[in-house]
Amino acid sequence: MIKRLFFDLGSTLIDESECAEYRTRELLRQRGAPCREVLERRMAELAAQNRLPYKDAAREFGLETVKWPCHLEKVYDGVPRLLEVLSKKYRLGVIANQSAGTEQRLEKYGIRQYFDLIISSAEIGFSKPDLKIFEIALDKAGCTSSETYMIGDRLDNDIEPAAQLGMRTIWVRQGTFAGGSLNLICHRPDHTVDRVTDVTEYL
Repeated sequence: MIKRLFFDLGSTLIDESECAEYRTRELLRQRGAPCREVLERRMAELAAQNRLPYKDAAREFGLETVKWPCHLEKVYDGVPRLLEVLSKKYRLGVIANQSAGTEQRLEKYGIRQYFDLIISSAEIGFSKPDLKIFEIALDKAGCTSSETYMIGDRLDNDIEPAAQLGMRTIWVRQGTFAGGSLNLICHRPDHTVDRVTDVTEYL
């Protein structure tokens, strides 16, 4: 019986599309940058290899990465209502690679109240895909892996490690990593959705 749902944040509950566009524009402004078509094609190829499209493309083209523009993040449409509905049936938590201040950002987004457990890499000292961050989350939640779902956008960071521990998984194909390759992981997601609000089809 499923008792708890764990969510990733970036590109799962939080829309980072404007952040990604901002960083792409900043790369294209640099000396030696390729045209947008070439850069975006290479980033798509890297995403299909379950790599880091922005950072790896910048490195390959000899460009400088820019700081993540947190102010451009926003909650995906329908997320507050989704969490409200799910919180009546399950306990909700977060497992995310985030900088310090995750709880404050969730407050700003207006969704902090739905989570009784927030496991952030900055506070825990471990980052996904390290199994330790998932083990800490399960321990703090007081539940077994078979009683939980991990819901996230990254096959390598969210789906594969969670499945290794016996958690059920839902891959949300949103954002930069929507083009990830299932052939490059050992554990396929239990379910796949194109929008996070569609997870209710399986919960």
